[in-house]
Amino acid sequence: MTSPTLTRRILYFIGFMLLQNFSVVILSVDQILGVQMSQLAYAIVISLVFLAVMVYFIRQYQHQIQAYNPRGFGLNLSMKGKISWIILTVVGVYIFLIVVTPLLPAGNAENQVEINKLFRQQALGITLYGAVLAPIIEELLYRGIFMNFFWNKQGRKYDVLAVVTSGLLFGLLHEPQFSLYLLVYSGIGMAFGALYLKTKDIRCNMIAHILYNSVTFLAMFATM
Repeated sequence: MTSPTLTRRILYFIGFMLLQNFSVVILSVDQILGVQMSQLAYAIVISLVFLAVMVYFIRQYQHQIQAYNPRGFGLNLSMKGKISWIILTVVGVYIFLIVVTPLLPAGNAENQVEINKLFRQQALGITLYGAVLAPIIEELLYRGIFMNFFWNKQGRKYDVLAVVTSGLLFGLLHEPQFSLYLLVYSGIGMAFGALYLKTKDIRCNMIAHILYNSVTFLAMFATM
């Protein structure tokens, strides 16, 4: 089958991004409702909303690669040889952070500041969101759907463009302003983009992203 026109692909993807960003509003459900929810109730609400978004994105991703998939994404379901690439990616990201952290300004990125604030209020729900749900949704959207929508052609040029642009979008998602933090988040996104091109298996990206975020949240718990 043929790919949808570029205009339709752009409109579809903008719609997906709006859905993903709109769903993040639910993280402030306490303020929206004007009540202090329990840890368990908040976690349940967060889970239901983001699981619904996740299921929708999974269906869109599966439909996409079935309809138009010349690069063969998602066809090899065996994990043989992929675990090492997952580990290498996560280790590489942390080495990158160790190198660039001394160059960053004092404090945290705006995204991390907001996460820290929510974490202090609703640790269980925010950990569930940040360590598991968000990584799966972000990988489906910014690697799985994005790369197959816009850069699904063979060639080194398309590989580079896919990795760079998906990384920049990922960076803007976490730091929507020009700063050193934008470059850091973009670098992390590019590492995940390279992993997806290498393995052609979105599950590898989900696992790598969950591992990376889980370590971050463990550190947050340790400093509570």
